[in-house]
Amino acid sequence: MQSKAIKTLGVILLLAGIALALQFSTPNIADPDAFYHMAHAKVYAERGIFYSEFPWAQFSIIKELKSDIWYGFHLFLIPFTYFKDTLGIKLAGAFITFLTLGGFYFALNKLKIKWPILWTLVFVLATPDVIYRLTMTRPHNLSLALTAVIFALFLTSSKRWPLFVLGFITAFLHSALSWLPLAVVILTSLVLKLRREPAKFNSIIYLAIGIISGLLARPNPFAGLKIAYIQVVQIIFVKWQNIPLAFGRELKTPSFDSILANILPVILIGIAGIILYKLSVKKYRANEIANSKNIFFSALVVSVFFLFITLSVARRSYDIFTGFTLITASSALTIYLNKLTNIKHKNFVVSGLIIVIGFASLNSVPLFKKYNKDAWAADDMKASALWLKENAKAGEIVFNTSWDQFGSLMFWNNQNYYINGMDPIFQYALSLALYWKNHFMLADVGYTNTCGLIRCKQEEIETTPSVLINDFKASYVVLKKTRNPKTYFYWVKDKTFPLVFENSTEAVFKVTPLK
Repeated sequence: MQSKAIKTLGVILLLAGIALALQFSTPNIADPDAFYHMAHAKVYAERGIFYSEFPWAQFSIIKELKSDIWYGFHLFLIPFTYFKDTLGIKLAGAFITFLTLGGFYFALNKLKIKWPILWTLVFVLATPDVIYRLTMTRPHNLSLALTAVIFALFLTSSKRWPLFVLGFITAFLHSALSWLPLAVVILTSLVLKLRREPAKFNSIIYLAIGIISGLLARPNPFAGLKIAYIQVVQIIFVKWQNIPLAFGRELKTPSFDSILANILPVILIGIAGIILYKLSVKKYRANEIANSKNIFFSALVVSVFFLFITLSVARRSYDIFTGFTLITASSALTIYLNKLTNIKHKNFVVSGLIIVIGFASLNSVPLFKKYNKDAWAADDMKASALWLKENAKAGEIVFNTSWDQFGSLMFWNNQNYYINGMDPIFQYALSLALYWKNHFMLADVGYTNTCGLIRCKQEEIETTPSVLINDFKASYVVLKKTRNPKTYFYWVKDKTFPLVFENSTEAVFKVTPLK
């Protein structure tokens, strides 16, 4: 008993050390959403957890619907809002990474996978995208960990109440990914059915009820469901129409280079697992490893499903594909090792797995460092936001050309309001005309004129100053010089608007009435 406690403590310390090392390996912030999530958590800390207004994104469907699809996650972050500047983001990110790795380790252990800690290290180091995403202060990693745990419990436990609880937590934290564990257990149930095993439909019902309860346990829950639909479903329809909506990188399908660096290594691990399974399963009688076969085939089907989603819809499904591919390979290795009695052979296999981890790190770590170097600075938009906080009136609207500047601006200054934030689809869903007028400015071609249509006739073009004043009611415009260099230089030279603040990277212009 004492040795088990020591082992558990050792695993906790190791995973906590990895989480802290990854998070504090750079002063930069891995994802701009982290600023927004922490800023929204601060709103709940200051105004109460039932405050549902959201005036900070003035031209977003979220402001109109007054619901928060990340409600539970923002409550989770409240304790971290009391740390100064971005330290809270870093500590929250480290804690999320620790919980994610801990959940993955727990799932492997529950599935009786051999050497779960080594496979957890493989998960960390297998590819640069996964290791980088593990440092993000956002709920997606927790959704992945909870899904892995639900998968393990669904296959190994007869108890149903944990599925209800975990389903509730998953949906409560992040409603837009509430479908994820349900999709996984339905796929798993189909595999069990094909293998003529009990399909556990009652367990699916418990999980579904938990998810529904988690979706409803927030202010304005039905409005939240509409927002989740916009983010998950409507955005797919928009992409299929080839509308040039501004997406974050993870909402795009992977590039060829990304496939080589991220997807191909995991596919090779999966293929190795399939070969190992075929070689070792012949050593067993038909029903001797029924549970192990269920794990292997279920994880394989889930892995292939999310590989398809990754390649055809969005690369954000990549870490789910990676996690379940590793479960597939590790379950195959476990089947092989359970019939292996030679200690030297087992040591050889362990050595081989450690070598795999080493080679994976040779690919992942340099790219991870490059990602960190190109990430968001900890003081992103801080100078402009603090100047506005000091000089602009409370409630005045600041036009931010790009949606990904919103989180930083709100984090440093929540006394002013902005145009849009989070995903661009939320502005698109509110008003196509305003979206396109913003789009041309973001593209750095709308510094004199813009338009509310994707293609405009001469008579449909409007002057940018009139749009900023009449449509967006903006009092200020904030620019990143590298993002909008043409706009910056033209406005400074032409004196379109007074330049009231600038530093080496940012500029703030005062929107003045038309003459």
